[in-house]
Amino acid sequence: MVRLGWHDTGTYNKNIEEWPLRGGANGNLRFEIELKQTLSSQSSFSGLVNALKLLQPIKDKYSGVTYADLFHLASATAMEEAGGPKFPMKYGKVDVSEPEQCPEEGRLPGK
Repeated sequence: MVRLGWHDTGTYNKNIEEWPLRGGANGNLRFEIELKQTLSSQSSFSGLVNALKLLQPIKDKYSGVTYADLFHLASATAMEEAGGPKFPMKYGKVDVSEPEQCPEEGRLPGK
């Protein structure tokens, strides 16, 4: 779950002003193209698929919650449950609505 939150935000680029091109916390990992880019570059992150599967029933039940908010709530909760700090949450993140709005490949650090 922690990786899910990180990967959803890891594409943020402060030098790009236009949303959604700047990336960041926007729920893009739910799209196959974004998930494939992440998985193909770092096979150790294949657990992201399992995290998405665990969260989908919650999203289905609470459809008014954005994927971005759900990903980050799950990530913060996982860190807290593992003994880490409690993170203050700010809700109201906006999801990208289609795969074409995902950032271009290569934006995650370490690639």
